[in-house]
Amino acid sequence: MMRISRYIISLIVLLSVLQMQYTPAICNTQEDTTRIYINPMKGIRVGVDFSKFLYPFIYNWERTGFEATADMHIKKNLFGAVEAGWLYVNLNRTEYHYKQYGFYGKFGVDYNLLKQKVPGSNDILYGGVRYGFSAFNQQAERITIPAHYWHDSTGQTIPLSYMTAHWLEFLLGVKAEVLKNFYVGMSFRLKFRVIKPKDDFSTPYMIPGYGNGNASTAIGINYCLSYNFHF
Repeated sequence: MMRISRYIISLIVLLSVLQMQYTPAICNTQEDTTRIYINPMKGIRVGVDFSKFLYPFIYNWERTGFEATADMHIKKNLFGAVEAGWLYVNLNRTEYHYKQYGFYGKFGVDYNLLKQKVPGSNDILYGGVRYGFSAFNQQAERITIPAHYWHDSTGQTIPLSYMTAHWLEFLLGVKAEVLKNFYVGMSFRLKFRVIKPKDDFSTPYMIPGYGNGNASTAIGINYCLSYNFHF
């Protein structure tokens, strides 16, 4: 179900990108071909990762989350970018009841790789980097520890604990202006954990904004709807 949803969303975004890519991108001045460069985006572009709204349906309401994004043109093909969100996990299983809640933030830069485009276009194909950090808590109750020779141990708990984590992300993405000032985007991300969360009782199930709490590297896909506010 999760893979099918991702493929459908990816197809929608790619169709928008194909429309962007196949728009005529050159003009003829006399007999020479002239390169046309993208006009810098004015203002700030604010959006949300709409894939997070699908979490309750993909994960059977065991996971919910939200992520907001913003980026702004700095100079030439360089953009500053920030992202922030939260994640809530509630695993109510026969063997245990686990809960986790936390916030995360990311900041970095994007570099537009498109060098030739229609005059006035703000579509971008970009590479970028992010530094991410997360602060979250976890706890578990009704833990059952199976025994091979005696009765199972039930009623164990993991007390509420707080921790942090840090990581780096390298990404490749697109943002296509499908309507005036309205963008659809997608990015693929490779993440490397820098500072591992420390907990005396257990490894966290998830690191908000990163992924698997036990993994030193992670892969992610973000789908963004955004609007450019001029100023």
